[in-house]
Amino acid sequence: MIITGKKLSTIDPIEASILTAEHGYLIIEDHGASLEEYAEWSLEYGYQNTFAGLWFEEKGFKNSEYLMRMTTAIIEGTDLRGPFAEHDVDWHSDLIPHIDAEEIIGLYGKTLTYPTETWICTSVPYFKTLSKDMQEFYKSLSTLLRSGPLAIDERVKKDMIECRSRSKIQLCPNIEEEIAEKFGEWREGAAGQNMLIKLVPDHPLGIEGLFFKPDAATKFVKDNKICANSREIYDTLWNELVCSDLYTYKHAWKEGDIMLSDQITTIHRRPHTAIMAAQGKTRELLRSALWYKAQVRNHFNYVL
Repeated sequence: MIITGKKLSTIDPIEASILTAEHGYLIIEDHGASLEEYAEWSLEYGYQNTFAGLWFEEKGFKNSEYLMRMTTAIIEGTDLRGPFAEHDVDWHSDLIPHIDAEEIIGLYGKTLTYPTETWICTSVPYFKTLSKDMQEFYKSLSTLLRSGPLAIDERVKKDMIECRSRSKIQLCPNIEEEIAEKFGEWREGAAGQNMLIKLVPDHPLGIEGLFFKPDAATKFVKDNKICANSREIYDTLWNELVCSDLYTYKHAWKEGDIMLSDQITTIHRRPHTAIMAAQGKTRELLRSALWYKAQVRNHFNYVL
């Protein structure tokens, strides 16, 4: 879903969150809002995680309270570039097995000095094309998910782990106390462990789609037994959903663009050519991490 040329102040943030869920993603272009206005708008859009005090703040690499800098620039006072600046970022979802992982990721195009794209593959329209029998079959499956190692500098990894340890919806500064109490106990982190996740998760808004995480899915499970045809199931989803290009939107970034993507039903990637183009140039996106607000939720269970 793409909204172009409409002032951000006229776009209802709650309606925008519904559009994000229904389509898997929402792009807002040429909206005329400043970064500060977008940050205020996003507080109405979803419950916001915070990033204050992390990512080498002592070296001048400072985030705002709600936006994390994802930049190719060298971090002042270090020999490091920003998070994931020099690594191939293949198809993945940011909803991974760690403490209360957020349901939506937002990106804002801050500084772009060369052509660069982000690709989003959404399973929502794909799932609608399936026969009723195939939909029911996928609903009966869980995927055995393994979290792989992070191919980043150990100093960055340490900050990432600290950041994830704060990923608790009850800590969101804009969540109402009575709503925070509706969510279950804070789960201890499960990163690196094998987890069984419903292939068609219980989406907070009731949207039907697939949580297919190709970089971490190992086996598929039905009735507590590993499916003998797990490889066939994986290959079908990989070829029909991801490789067909029918369900992939390729966004060419402009400064000021806003991308909001549901992490339950979509996966995304940055093409490898972008890494090559980034040598000596700056690409900085500001990342937010959010949960759907109470007004649009059918339940208060954690998805994973």
